[in-house]
Amino acid sequence: MPYNYKLTLSFIGTNYNGWQRQENGIGIQQVIEDKLSEFFKQNVTLIGCCRTDSKVHALKHVSNFRTKTYKEPGEIKRYLNATLPRDISVLSLEDVDYRFNARFDAKGKTYLYTVYTHPNPFLFGRGWYIDKKIDIIKMLEGIEVLKRHRNFLSLSKKGKYLREEIDLREVKLSFDGRLIQIEITASHFLRGLVRGIVGHLVAIGRSSLSLEEFDKIIKEKNPEKGKFSAPAEGLFLKDVYY
Repeated sequence: MPYNYKLTLSFIGTNYNGWQRQENGIGIQQVIEDKLSEFFKQNVTLIGCCRTDSKVHALKHVSNFRTKTYKEPGEIKRYLNATLPRDISVLSLEDVDYRFNARFDAKGKTYLYTVYTHPNPFLFGRGWYIDKKIDIIKMLEGIEVLKRHRNFLSLSKKGKYLREEIDLREVKLSFDGRLIQIEITASHFLRGLVRGIVGHLVAIGRSSLSLEEFDKIIKEKNPEKGKFSAPAEGLFLKDVYY
């Protein structure tokens, strides 16, 4: 009888070429699959809730894997946390219904993007440092423009998408005088979308883009029309909903 496990992770993506196993670099998926294959003494394949770009982080990333033999979830979790690099941690591991699929069963996700406006070495590689003045009110107005739309191809990377229209459920911006945090929750995300959104909002805040231009870019529904993209290192996958 085959078994299915749900794996919830947290990781710093600085040293990896994203989540996905690939030929041109080390992906987080590969690192964990190798450890699981050693533990179960069989090839193990992870199904991730989503891909991430190189240097993107996760406060909570969900995947699942199926095996021919059963091991106690606590034992697997202890093994992974003892053997994985210190920039990857297992938050929880549980056996679930065989039909559970971390990618296709996801009902929504939340991403968090961090911008810091004063030098801070502890945010290096985990945020976007901007030393120029940013108009937060203008950025909030840009968010209101964003909320009027459902198609964000112009803010995304080129790709073939099954669902172009997105249920944008919530966009929040907070600023404490030093740290800008933008939190976006949606049904799903196109490639590069969060970085595209943040890049354009920051451009609005720095008067490099008007609200009218932003609205026009979105209406084009064309990835070639987008003008700005935030660096990957400020992006965190915060939560996945099932």
